Amino acid sequence: MTRVIQFDKAFKYTVAVSAIIIAAGLVGLGVMGFNTGVDFQAGLNSDVAFVPPSMGVAYKGEGTMTLQVSKAEATFISRAPSGESKSYTYEFAQYATLKAIADAFVAVPGVSVELKADGAVDSKLLLGASQTDSLLGEVPTVLHYDAFGASAVKVSTESIRSALKSFGDVAIQRIGGENSSEYMIRLQDPGTDPQFATKVIKGLTTELGKVFGAENVLVKKSDLVGSRFSKTLVTQAFFAVLAAFVGILIYCALRFKPNFALGAVLSVIHDALIMIAFMVFTRMEFNTSSIAAILTIVGYSINDTIVIYDRIREKIKYNPTAPFRENMNRGVTETLSRTFITVATVLLAAISLAVFTTGDIHNMSVAIIVGLISGTYSSIFIASAFVDGWEILAQKRKAKKQLAEAGVAAAAHAALAAANPPRGKK
Repeated sequence: MTRVIQFDKAFKYTVAVSAIIIAAGLVGLGVMGFNTGVDFQAGLNSDVAFVPPSMGVAYKGEGTMTLQVSKAEATFISRAPSGESKSYTYEFAQYATLKAIADAFVAVPGVSVELKADGAVDSKLLLGASQTDSLLGEVPTVLHYDAFGASAVKVSTESIRSALKSFGDVAIQRIGGENSSEYMIRLQDPGTDPQFATKVIKGLTTELGKVFGAENVLVKKSDLVGSRFSKTLVTQAFFAVLAAFVGILIYCALRFKPNFALGAVLSVIHDALIMIAFMVFTRMEFNTSSIAAILTIVGYSINDTIVIYDRIREKIKYNPTAPFRENMNRGVTETLSRTFITVATVLLAAISLAVFTTGDIHNMSVAIIVGLISGTYSSIFIASAFVDGWEILAQKRKAKKQLAEAGVAAAAHAALAAANPPRGKK
């Protein structure tokens, strides 16, 4: 026979610990706020790579000449004043080195090339200019290449922040692995200057060029996120989480008693607040991936809670005369192995992602690990504790009502006895 664990004896301690952590998290949120990611801030998002120049390409002739560089090939598109267009495509597989591809480029009428890097560098490392489609002119357009080892530009988050200290609060996030030289740089828009984007893009390139070299800075893409759009994202994220809680409440209310439904919602709110406290104190970036992690854990936690509730309800059905705590402890004990096996399986995947990835995926994995632990804990010690407390209060109200009814019945019996004394007595 399985030994029944008396979970109810730990309820007062677990509820107290949760209350302290959540209270500290809410205070921290009020004092420090979130380390808001680029998704929830109004401002300019710039995808900047710090890579050395490979060559300068210029064009002198009639009409226009555009150069497009992809991962597999480079394409020149010539447009004559008459409107006629012609393209010249050079696949990197056919021109293995920068020297070979540069020599091929000069075959395009009007195009001249100045090689700036070692000609033996693999042509597949060639990158475009600061625009996806670069319009060539008499002033050479600088192309870059992915460099590694000694040829790579020495850059770090701290050095970028130091270079941009005149811009105030700057959010910087590395894109790719530890050896990547590509960063997402976020500059907040105070909303006071209508020319903010134009001025900041120029100033960003200038300030970074002073520290890392003008030809080593490649602004791949810049997007302006308006304050209205960022506020919309925040609102949508809030309502997404709220809708999840409401849906859970309705589902549990239909499947279980109202006290079980409230306990389930309380447990997922507990998990969300625990994750928020973790993000606040670790200064983990709060972005759309964080919202996804919270919603993921809400789904996992409610699934675990429903399994436990279903087993408790089953125990009550087959043993209705036993105290609620006995049925609850037995039901939770019988689902314990299933709970641990499930969470261990998910944790293996989450820990692997946390160890072997970086950036948003790493942060999301860490948040999910915290949420999994919190979700398992809340299903046992928060959701069940709430229903247990509810049942205790219900029993007290029932006993008080019975006592009152017994008092009324005794008073009525006494009054009846006084009105009808036994015969022979006056």
